Amino acid sequence: MLFVPDHGAVHRDLCAAKDEVGYLNQSDKRKERYQEVHFSKFRHNRDAALGKQWVDVFIKHSCFFRAVVVDWSTFDGKHFGGPFEADSLKKTRAYKKWVEMLLQPEISTPTSNGNVRAAEIYLDYLKITFGYDIVADLTERFVGRVRDGATPILSIKKTDSFRDANQCLQLCDLLIGCLYQELLPGKKAAKHEVRDYLKKKLKPFGVAQFGAAYWRGYAQTTLRHHFPKYSAWFWRPTKA
Repeated sequence: MLFVPDHGAVHRDLCAAKDEVGYLNQSDKRKERYQEVHFSKFRHNRDAALGKQWVDVFIKHSCFFRAVVVDWSTFDGKHFGGPFEADSLKKTRAYKKWVEMLLQPEISTPTSNGNVRAAEIYLDYLKITFGYDIVADLTERFVGRVRDGATPILSIKKTDSFRDANQCLQLCDLLIGCLYQELLPGKKAAKHEVRDYLKKKLKPFGVAQFGAAYWRGYAQTTLRHHFPKYSAWFWRPTKA
């Protein structure tokens, strides 16, 4: 999850980087000006060049990143549904819960400008599984009933990440991809180059390493205090 207090400035810098590198849409199927950033598809020097510029934008601005990492081999779906429900439905419910766990501490703590108000949460389109839509549940929890004249804490929207308006959503994909590349390295040099560049740029922010053992040395409740710019919480089920 990428939190962007000043969306306009970050968006402009991300677009400027795409213009400089020439990261433009070549497909006739879409009307967008820019090619979508998909870290999983990084192959070439141009991908790496753009990725590093985008890391610079992330470092430059006040935006910050939170991640939850799940080892599916430890996941027990019985806590998220009945024995005769589909695993995909249980995993969707679990995903919704982890979104709540990432959101709650951020919107509960006042910022330098006061409490969070009128925030917009963008989720890439998620398939409604067996009639279950997580946006409805998230809206019920975090938006709820708004009194007359009050400003809602946030609104939750589904969108397509490839849209030109959603450069920040694509930046989130890149930041997730770098972490994934550390945990399960692939063979593409472009991905390694961007991942290593992000690791180097985060060292002044206290992030000494990217590995699982490093992040697990910190409790989920204190991660955001130790690492206000970028943190990864490795979720593990408890016996309780």
